[in-house]
Amino acid sequence: MGEAGAVARRAFGVGNEIARTIDYVTNHLNEQVTIDDMADHVGMSRAVFHRRFKEATTMSPIQFVKSMRLNNAAMKIAEGKTVSEAAWDVGYQSSSQFSREFKRMYGQSPRQWSHAAQGPERMA
Repeated sequence: MGEAGAVARRAFGVGNEIARTIDYVTNHLNEQVTIDDMADHVGMSRAVFHRRFKEATTMSPIQFVKSMRLNNAAMKIAEGKTVSEAAWDVGYQSSSQFSREFKRMYGQSPRQWSHAAQGPERMA
């Protein structure tokens, strides 16, 4: 009821569980992470975790992980890593799957992204 109660609610509330999950995914980006792994990490059932995660992020946990991986890979490509290196670094084992998902998210292939991201430096 008092100040300690408010602190405890924040520490163990939904937002904190989702933040802990995002931190967990960030630290395991190059590994296979399942919904069960994420739910177990925050001590929830799979169904409750999925519902709360989607309420907090508007994405399913798997969509979110995929988005994080692709965003991370895009940054690596923009920094000069090859498409294959970036895909491998974020946990993709199949370059064709990576390319398909990248194109679906960004509207261009990873190679096109690489040329666009590095284009201004070439002109300088």
